[in-house]
Amino acid sequence: MSMSELSSTQTTRKPNCQLPPGPRAYLLFALREVQQDPLSYLSQMWQEHGNLVRLPVIPGYTFYLAAHVNYAEHMLSTHQERYSKPDLFNKSMGLMVGQSILTSEGDFWLKHRRLMQPAFHQKYLENLSSVMVSCTESFLEEWEQKPDNRVIDIVPEMMRLTLKIVGLALFSKDISVESSTLGLAFREALEYVSYKMNNVWTEPLWMPTSRNLRFRRAKQILDRAVLDIINFRRHNPLNTHDLLSMLLAAQDEMTGEGMTNKQLQDEVITLLTAGHETVASALSWTWYLLGKHPNVAANMQDELQTVLNGSSPTIEKLPQLQYTRRIFDESMRLYPPSWGLPRVALEDDEIQDYFIPKGTIINIAQFIIHRHPEFWENPDQFDPDRFLPEKVNQRPKFAYFPFGAGQRICIGKSFALMEATIIMAFIFQRFHIELVSHQSVEPDATFTLRPKYGIKVKVRKKS
Repeated sequence: MSMSELSSTQTTRKPNCQLPPGPRAYLLFALREVQQDPLSYLSQMWQEHGNLVRLPVIPGYTFYLAAHVNYAEHMLSTHQERYSKPDLFNKSMGLMVGQSILTSEGDFWLKHRRLMQPAFHQKYLENLSSVMVSCTESFLEEWEQKPDNRVIDIVPEMMRLTLKIVGLALFSKDISVESSTLGLAFREALEYVSYKMNNVWTEPLWMPTSRNLRFRRAKQILDRAVLDIINFRRHNPLNTHDLLSMLLAAQDEMTGEGMTNKQLQDEVITLLTAGHETVASALSWTWYLLGKHPNVAANMQDELQTVLNGSSPTIEKLPQLQYTRRIFDESMRLYPPSWGLPRVALEDDEIQDYFIPKGTIINIAQFIIHRHPEFWENPDQFDPDRFLPEKVNQRPKFAYFPFGAGQRICIGKSFALMEATIIMAFIFQRFHIELVSHQSVEPDATFTLRPKYGIKVKVRKKS
């Protein structure tokens, strides 16, 4: 992204308003530190300056850090009409996903959200649970063919499994295998978007650099493959209940219109992107935390034995796996895949006597809010029982929002939670997952919050 994409802030504030506190030095002078470890830098700014921090980037341009439930609720819920996703996010992601519910605003977004919402109703998701079960079973059959006590990086394995599930759930096609041209193009394009989002100055796409040429090739393959699938399915409807079937049949309640092929293409690529990267990252951190806390792992084992006793985690049994679900919730509290939500102020605003100038870009930092000591006792400690119903009811709603909040809450939230619970139950029943000692495990905040160096584990079959 270029610095010119940031909007200039006009500080014509009311007399009783003040700008939030923050460092005097421009962020530009700490750019290397920010790029290397944004979480540590932003956490330091929060500790030094408070829950709303004004970070000057260069003269005339500022960036705000919001790290409290009150600010999150204001921008995501009670006054969400005053904020939108900034261009620096939408343009970078739009290179890959086009104009979709992830990158659009206003009436276009609302129309597409209405069109897509029925496909994610619980009754339709229940049909997809069998896809998740069969995918995970076949994936673990591959593991069972390999030697015991082998060392693997669990992160790419979770990426491969969730990509397999989302491909089959979306359009009944496995794109996780290494030979899949679509899968390879998808991974190449995703890496490019990550590069664009995390470097202030990058070469424009029209320049014939090797990186740009690789992305353009990958995007062309991705678009053509997805469009071919859509065209085939329009002319040859399958007797399936995958998401593409439902999206093809979707019609706007007000106009009766469906989506064009281009619109479907953008939404399918969006669902591929959001539907595997985030869940795989969260699952990877879950295995890490279980490896560090054998007492929690033992409790999970007891629940799986009581509820499933070696059987498959069917849709009927999932509500009984309450402790397993609490483990995943607590993992996403400590390591939320989307560690910060970017927003831009569409007009001058005021939050608790602080002035927010129109055009200000704000990072609503889930990573910090999820560990805020005002709402979480011993916030860095891993404790799934924080998510017992009576404790959840005592906390403010916006103390925990790994899937976002407000009208733009993640459309695939229920899909992701069902998928993660099924995967955890299957793997934990069949395999011992043991952390390899003396390895460096650090969060990488350059895209989703995934482990920077991976997570090495030993995998051994359970008798």
